[in-house]
This record gives sequence, structure tokens and C-alpha cells, in this order.
Amino acid sequence: MYKVIEGLPENTVGFEISGKLTHEDYVDGMLPLCDEMLKKHKPGKMLVVMNEDFTGMELSAMWDDMTYGLKHWHDLSHIALATDVGWMRNMAAVVKPFFPAEVKLFKLAEAEQAKAWIAGGQQEKAA
Repeated sequence: MYKVIEGLPENTVGFEISGKLTHEDYVDGMLPLCDEMLKKHKPGKMLVVMNEDFTGMELSAMWDDMTYGLKHWHDLSHIALATDVGWMRNMAAVVKPFFPAEVKLFKLAEAEQAKAWIAGGQQEKAA
């Protein structure tokens, strides 16, 4: 499941993720919010804070994520991911060199630094 991170610039969408992400999370909430932001701001930015209790994604949610990401491959300029979930950090590190957006990884304890970076602030604490 997700909750929207408030207080970000208009050109930025942010999500705090916990538990299991579902197809409904994507199509009923996350993707429409991304679409709304991208209609006004291209390129846009994204912040994802993935909590320790993140347990994964439904297969259909993975498909939603992948197809949306491919469709909007060049529509994001910056992505910040704050997480201590090892496999997510590893996956992000593997795809990072191929992604057109600038991607920064942060530890979960550095979520505020990730928020500041995506908003245009401090960068030094990036992992």
C-alpha cells in the first residue's frame, strides 16, 4: 500500500510504500497522480520512500510499474529512492546507469535528505 508524501514541489510526486503494492494501488491512485503531475510538468520528479515492512508487489502491479515506466521513460528528470530493502536497492543500482533520469539512492533514515534533494536541496548524503 502507499500514501502520498505531501509538501513537495508541484513538479514532484512522492509515495511512501509499505506492505504489498497492488494493481489497485497503481491504477486507482499512484498512476493517476503521476499522470496529473506530468500533464503540468515535463520532465517531472519522483520520490519513493520504501519502508522496512515493504513485502513486495503483486505480479500485476509489477506489470503496471514496468509498462508505465517504459511509456514515460523520458518524462522524469530525477528519482529519489529511500529504502533499506536490500533487493530494491540492488535492483535500483543495476538499472540506474540505463535510466535517463538522475537516480539517487538514500537509506531509509535519510528520507528527509532524499526529500530535500528531490526538491532541489542538499545532495551530499546520497548513498
